[in-house]
Amino acid sequence: MSKENKSFENIPWQVIKNYLAHSESVELNEEHKYMIDRVFSLARVFDRHPQRKTALALHRAKYPDISRNTAASDLDIALALNNSYHTSDYPFWHNWLISDCLDQIQAAKAAGDLKAWSAGHSIFLKAIGNKPIQETDPKLIEKHTFLLQVNHKTFGPTINLDDLDRIPSRIKEEFVANLYEEITDEEAEWMLNS
Repeated sequence: MSKENKSFENIPWQVIKNYLAHSESVELNEEHKYMIDRVFSLARVFDRHPQRKTALALHRAKYPDISRNTAASDLDIALALNNSYHTSDYPFWHNWLISDCLDQIQAAKAAGDLKAWSAGHSIFLKAIGNKPIQETDPKLIEKHTFLLQVNHKTFGPTINLDDLDRIPSRIKEEFVANLYEEITDEEAEWMLNS
């Protein structure tokens, strides 16, 4: 940052504000007036042309006597002093708006003003908006297939558990009845020995 811009930072904000509101009545030296005019001119240019490179080129065209570093410093100061919609801190202002709405709702309720209380609620609902859509994990929505392997003698079908739920209960009973066969003691002894 150049010495010129460091001296700009030493100017009290109230003096800058008074100069912008009543430029004739505020006593500032010409160098400070020139710096203030330059910075606020660049802030207006940046609002119309939000790309940093374009805004700096237009600023240097308007003020050809300044260096590239001074123009960049002017832009940094302009952005710090004039938070436009390009650089605003949205979470801060959103939280401030919600907090202010809640304060107004509580004050209206304490005062017993139902009309203001109702209006505060409608403004609050607009301020918080809809719940943001959260990204879902693709693994959670992935279809899982569970297969039931049925081995009966030489017949071994694979049954999807989703399909099993859709089968009528009468057919399920027949299926289970056909799977279960009583065996004799001799067949059991043969199975154990084999």
